[in-house]
Amino acid sequence: MLDENVYCVMDTETTGLNPYFGDRIIEIAIVPVYKNKIVRKWIYHSLVNPNIRIPALTEKIHGISNDAISDAPSLETIISNVRAYAKDTIFVMHNAYVDLSFIDIATKEIGEFPINFRYIDTLEISRVLYNKKRSLESLVKEFKIADKVPHRALEDAILTAKVFLKLSEKIGYNNINEFIRIWGDR
Repeated sequence: MLDENVYCVMDTETTGLNPYFGDRIIEIAIVPVYKNKIVRKWIYHSLVNPNIRIPALTEKIHGISNDAISDAPSLETIISNVRAYAKDTIFVMHNAYVDLSFIDIATKEIGEFPINFRYIDTLEISRVLYNKKRSLESLVKEFKIADKVPHRALEDAILTAKVFLKLSEKIGYNNINEFIRIWGDR
């Protein structure tokens, strides 16, 4: 069954793992899915200048250098784009708490209210289907989508979109609404 919802699959790359200790977003991608298809012409992808240095270890993981982000858009630009995508859509992420925490901190940093997302976490769907948490990489391999997760926002968001479609099929398209959560109105 094809529904009329637009699902926006989001992934971020960051300077580290904890936004509460000063780590920030350095890359973001949003990959829309409509009627079970990735809509490539609606994809949003950007590096982000967090106004802090990227640690060498982090640069090694995803290959984003301080030079690469020096002329990238600021958080204000990125947040206004994310806010636009969040209107009347359902976001999808793998381990949503992480990405949404980074977005929350970013909105507060620029003096705006947090974004109220409707979202689905593919980690939660995998926990229901498999009785345990499954990494994005393990799901990508199981569904024969790719051999690995490259740790770049656009590529990871596309992989997550493909995993979301497979999980939706497995759990039943009629049941996907049971996984919609609200973020921001806590």
